[in-house]
Amino acid sequence: MEKQIHFIGIGGIGTSALAQILKHQGHKVSGSDLNSSEITEQLELNGIKVYIGHDESHINEQEIVIYSPAIPEENPELLKAHQLGLHCMSYPEALGELTEKYTTIAVAGTHGKSTTTAMIALILNDAGLDPTVVIGTKIREFNEQNFRIGKSKYLVIEACEYKKSFSYLHPDILVITNIEAEHLDYYKNEENYKQAFRELVNSLPEKATVIINANDQPSLEIIKDAKANIIQWHQIKDLKPGVAGKFNLENATAAAHAAEALEIPAEQIEKSIRNFKGTWRRMEYVKRVGETEFIDDYAHHPTEIKATLGAIREKHPDAKILCIFQPHQYSRTHHLLNEFAGSFAAVDQVVIPNIYQVRDSEADIAKVSAKDLVTLIGKKAWDGHSLGETAQWLEDNYQKFDIVVTMGAGNISKIIR
Repeated sequence: MEKQIHFIGIGGIGTSALAQILKHQGHKVSGSDLNSSEITEQLELNGIKVYIGHDESHINEQEIVIYSPAIPEENPELLKAHQLGLHCMSYPEALGELTEKYTTIAVAGTHGKSTTTAMIALILNDAGLDPTVVIGTKIREFNEQNFRIGKSKYLVIEACEYKKSFSYLHPDILVITNIEAEHLDYYKNEENYKQAFRELVNSLPEKATVIINANDQPSLEIIKDAKANIIQWHQIKDLKPGVAGKFNLENATAAAHAAEALEIPAEQIEKSIRNFKGTWRRMEYVKRVGETEFIDDYAHHPTEIKATLGAIREKHPDAKILCIFQPHQYSRTHHLLNEFAGSFAAVDQVVIPNIYQVRDSEADIAKVSAKDLVTLIGKKAWDGHSLGETAQWLEDNYQKFDIVVTMGAGNISKIIR
């Protein structure tokens, strides 16, 4: 039965995927977001009405309102929806309802979620299992979309831990890539963060399967009281993904174990992994200008930055490499400032534009600046100030470098795209 559904924060990578799946199922879908983006433009091309800016006038005839976890309670559209008595649910709740209708494979963890989810989705697709997919990146094999609509019983999803979003999910197979303190604006400390994963694992029934990297100590700690079947892997499998880095071998190993749990033949798994060439904004080759190669990446945590830049350096040992890193969120930058400063050893020069503000209070903003990070990194770092000034500096200086890496979860990729 067709329903009218409105998304508040439809430009998010997860909300946009769910919106398009629901539209494909025959519902009338609209949405709003604070800013236009590649994603909102794609939604409109796919026939979804998108309002830029939030206003209560956007809420009228809808029956269901789905909102991003990043939307504050005082959002005018959410307030109007509550006032009208509409059925309101968060994106995690809506995704949780979807998981109950499928055999669901969910991928959680601090790092590598999107890549591991993509690998699993492609293995299932290549094996003829025709999965539906919701993922936090775009996949070229799925027409550069962040979703896929299949006809089978299988659903492959990326499971976000922010605000315990993944607690609403009902996975039959849960892959945990690794656990390292993150989202400290919400969790406050590492123990609270680990506890969220522990609660997720403990909520799963005996018939479910949990796959973990046994080399990751926090992952071992959160499975002690689990009822579900636990698969612990120690050894990296002899796989050859078409993307660089030890961390991608770990992602591929986790994906392979999930596929094995679905009884997909080893040779099919190996072939799919071998053909995997990466996803949007994950060490993504964007273009070459003259002799300079431009790479774009989503890394926004010190561990991710260090691993990604290390992999690029390993592949290009003699290259002169520039990294333009846009810190994402004042709170995260403040909590992990020293760790960020130590993440750039693999590159020759670093430019730090202004911190991308998201979910930050005035107190958060007062605690840290891009200049603080530049000072800690030392003489090879430069304060880029605004994105416009950083772009101008890049235009004037890119020829001095063999490789330019733009990095961050904000809008940094705009300067080369």
